Amino acid sequence: MKTSKPHKALAELKALKKALQAPPSQPPSMPAAAPPTQKPSLRFGLSPKSKLNAALGPDDKALFHQAVRGTTPLKTKNTGQQLPLRSPKAPIPAEQHLQRQRHASGADELLDIYGLSDEFAIDFYDRPMNDYLSSYCGTDVLRDLKKGRWTIANHIDLHGSNLEQARLRLNYFLKHSLIEQYRCVRIVHGVGYGSKDKGPVLPLAVRRWLSQLDFVLAFTDCNPAEGGNGAVKVLLRNMRSS
Repeated sequence: MKTSKPHKALAELKALKKALQAPPSQPPSMPAAAPPTQKPSLRFGLSPKSKLNAALGPDDKALFHQAVRGTTPLKTKNTGQQLPLRSPKAPIPAEQHLQRQRHASGADELLDIYGLSDEFAIDFYDRPMNDYLSSYCGTDVLRDLKKGRWTIANHIDLHGSNLEQARLRLNYFLKHSLIEQYRCVRIVHGVGYGSKDKGPVLPLAVRRWLSQLDFVLAFTDCNPAEGGNGAVKVLLRNMRSS
């Protein structure tokens, strides 16, 4: 026997009413969402090349590659090793330092006393010449030297020295004065009273030596306040301007 349509519709309504009156069931549990992926730190997680790619946009990258086209990258090894420090230079020995000063001032190229004659005298007298003027200078140079235009910057006392000792000491004194750029110096040689019958040996020899040196421009007796005729005042060449 077939069920009529009104009975079938009524049965469907009852089933729907029963479903609506039933307590709501819990929704199916959803799977837990995966934690978001942490982006790598630009400071520690990226290489320098990755940092550059992350910082530059497509247009910037294209401009960069166009700018460096045809260049060759330097081959460097970033080993992180510190280069060794240079060891400090050893101090220059005093004698070597003096030789360098002599060479810089031109004193090494000048004739020294060891190559001079003890008998040479431009005035051919057996007494010390009072004055001397180089042929390179005008008469005003000697006049100004006598008037004290140049202050005495260095002096040496040869009292008590024999001829060879005086030669050694005077040679060193003159070279040192040239190196230090002293223009006017005083040499005390005494008057020669202690030479007995030989006459004034040291005053005569000192002035003969001086008259043969190219760097001696002039000399004259010192005035009484500077030592009198027992001392000679010498004008030396200016090595810097020569």
